[in-house]
Parts: sequence; C-alpha cells; structure tokens
Amino acid sequence: MICLTGDIHHTSLETNEQRFVESGDSEVKIACRFLKIIEKYGLKVTFYVTGKTFDEEWENLKLITDSNLVEIGGHTYGGLPLGNFSKILHKIIGRCPPSHSPTYGSYFQQKRDIKRMIELAEKKTAWKIISWRSHGYIHDENTYSILAQMGIKMISDEISSKKIFPEKIKEGLISHPINTIPDHDHLYHAHRDGEFVRKAKIAGYGRDDFGSDSHSIEIWGEMVQKQVVEIEEKEGLATILMHPICMYTADKFKTAERLLEFISQYKTILAKEIMWRIK
Repeated sequence: MICLTGDIHHTSLETNEQRFVESGDSEVKIACRFLKIIEKYGLKVTFYVTGKTFDEEWENLKLITDSNLVEIGGHTYGGLPLGNFSKILHKIIGRCPPSHSPTYGSYFQQKRDIKRMIELAEKKTAWKIISWRSHGYIHDENTYSILAQMGIKMISDEISSKKIFPEKIKEGLISHPINTIPDHDHLYHAHRDGEFVRKAKIAGYGRDDFGSDSHSIEIWGEMVQKQVVEIEEKEGLATILMHPICMYTADKFKTAERLLEFISQYKTILAKEIMWRIK
C-alpha cells in the first residue's frame, strides 16, 4: 500500500526552486500539471499546502482541491520564511540560503500559524483538515501537542529508512514516516547542483536517514521503486514524497511519470485513510 504525497508552497515565499520557474508559471500551476499525470493513472495523493497559497493563489489551487483524488493537508500558514538578516548572512559566507527558518517560533506563534492554516483551508474547501507535514519537517516540543489540540490526526514529518508501519506517538497523532528516499535533499535539480551539494555536506545540511548523497532523478526514481517493492513485500505502507516543483525542475516530469505508472500497480491511499487502518 502506498501513500503518495507532495508539498506545495505559495509563490511569495520565494523558495530556491521557484527561482528556476519560467516567467508566468508558478509552483501551484506546476502542481496542477503534476496532478493531471496522477489522475491519468488513477492514483490518490495527499498535498500538503501552505496557508498563504489559499490566500494568494486560490484560483489555481482550486483546480487541485476540486479533484476527488486529492486530500489537502496542512503545511504551516506562512511557510516559516527565513528572515532578511539570515538570508544576507548566508550569502556573506557563500552559502545558498535555505527556503525556511530552522525554528518554528514560540508556542503562541506556532498556535497562531497552525490555527490560521487550518481555518483558512477549511473555509476555502469545506473539508476537515486532519493531516499535516511541517515545512522543512521543522517542529519542536510544542508542535505536535498544538496540532492535536487543533484536530490534526496524522503527521508525516519523520524520515525513516526502517519504519514501514504507521505508529501512534505520545501526543496522540499517528505518524507515517517518509520511508522511501525523499526527493528534495537527495535530488540534483534547480539550484541543487554538484557545488551546492558539496557545500551542504560540509555544513552538515540535508543529511537524514537515507544519508547525505544526491542523485540524478533517474537514479532517484529507481531507488524509490526498489524501496516500494521491499515495503510491499513486507505488507507495509510506503510513504513517498514527490514535490511537484522538484519533479518539474529536474526533468519536466519524465521520471515522475514513469514512477507514477509503476506505482499504479499498487493500492494508493490518502493520509487521512491511514487512521482507520491502525489497530
């Protein structure tokens, strides 16, 4: 069984990938095109979307939320934007600034951000938002208790090469780790060229349970396929992360389509459907 996921961010967040998008295009428009491929193969997908996307790009985002194959999950309201001072500091030391802050903020900042995201998404879609992935997986000792208070049931922040089953964590949420190699920090695309990855390794940035190496999208796709087969053989749940903008900037969806066609031989479920399968 597979939980296919992707993250979508508002244009005004100005992530590194967005600098490589053609004029007139946007991350949301790219996600719309990505969804067309997903629909072609009849797959279900959970998109974690920043709240500001609903505020600023609703006309295009509505094309995604209207699909009966899509679940919308929370991805913070503002995307934890990096401050101007931090951006300047990174540039001074010759490093590409990350697309988000390394911290979520105070308890009250987090609660305000999470509440705003959930209320806005539910107002726009009339859906109950129960799934969440923090931008950059950023969270602290307060985050999950706040999410539980706000009615969130599912969380997908952990990256694990070993966990193949969802588990209930102490705050009461059900965690389903990303257990196939994530795309963003392991994929050469957009700004992530050989020099960027070399500097990231030296700085200790981007290392997770799958290591710190990056790969061509073709090799990455083969790795995901192999990992899916291994998890399926053990009757586990494979959670896959495919950012639409990463898939596009890497090779214009060529590998993504091959991978989605491969996935179509298995059953896909939405993140919110996982909770009914926990014993």
